[in-house]
Amino acid sequence: QQQHQQQHHQSSTKSAKVKDNDNQVICANKSISNDGNVVVAAATTNTSATVPLSPVSFEFDLRFGCAHYKRRAMFVTPCCNKFYKCRFCHDENESHHFDRKTLTELICSECNTRQKVQEQCEACGTRFGKYTCLICNLFDDTNKKQYHCNGCGICRIGGAENFFHCKVCDMCLPIRLKIDGHRCVENISRSHCPVCLGDIHTSRIPCHIPDCGHLLHKTCFDQLLNSGHYTCPICQTSLIDMTALWEYLDAQAVSLPVPKKYENQRIHIFCNDCHKTSKTKFNFIGLKCMQCGAYNTTQDVKRHEPSSA
Repeated sequence: QQQHQQQHHQSSTKSAKVKDNDNQVICANKSISNDGNVVVAAATTNTSATVPLSPVSFEFDLRFGCAHYKRRAMFVTPCCNKFYKCRFCHDENESHHFDRKTLTELICSECNTRQKVQEQCEACGTRFGKYTCLICNLFDDTNKKQYHCNGCGICRIGGAENFFHCKVCDMCLPIRLKIDGHRCVENISRSHCPVCLGDIHTSRIPCHIPDCGHLLHKTCFDQLLNSGHYTCPICQTSLIDMTALWEYLDAQAVSLPVPKKYENQRIHIFCNDCHKTSKTKFNFIGLKCMQCGAYNTTQDVKRHEPSSA
């Protein structure tokens, strides 16, 4: 058994020594964060040195990618001269941001050759990703129906045939919106999510497009609804069809008597859904829009009329 363990140790040590074209190897000072991401500081040494890496972790992480992407290369990040599987792994472990378009070098996961950014390894011929975009420096072995949108300037997923680029909104939208129509908001994708304040344009989180046209992350949209917030954080327009609730409030308003001194009181209101003004009866349940029937209204203070004594 000791002989078997010794042979396994020697084999593991040997597999960790990898030569590049200049008869040198990458000497990696590696640590693994709590979320399993690989952090490697770049250096070189001669071929007689042993690469101080765990063979199992090294092989798994370098060959098959990370939690974000499946690819067969590591990036040499020019901002800090370290090796990372992707920009997200870098940003999760560093205090600064890595722009992947500044990438100039990468390392093949199969033979460890350090080289310029290209589709396949110049030494062993390994393709770094089944999908490759050299504009975005994106390599991915997982089929997500990726495509590069020249209008957006980045790669998208979901299939180019299912989306179109709206020049006004400056983003890719589902093809059905080209047929059904949508409310354009100029450069809306260049804004931030009004809930989490995260970037919309380059986010990997799917976006939700409400009728008002203001984008927010789908996860943030779901959180709003679960928290009982049904209006857009930007314009206060209803995010979903509220007809059932308006009908319920109508029934409640009829069953709730209004004190006599308020019976003849009329309130000027502005509707956040139809964006029209009207004059409605006062009720404790809410102020109903006389144009569309919604209760998503606010009092029009500028047109406030004092009640009679």
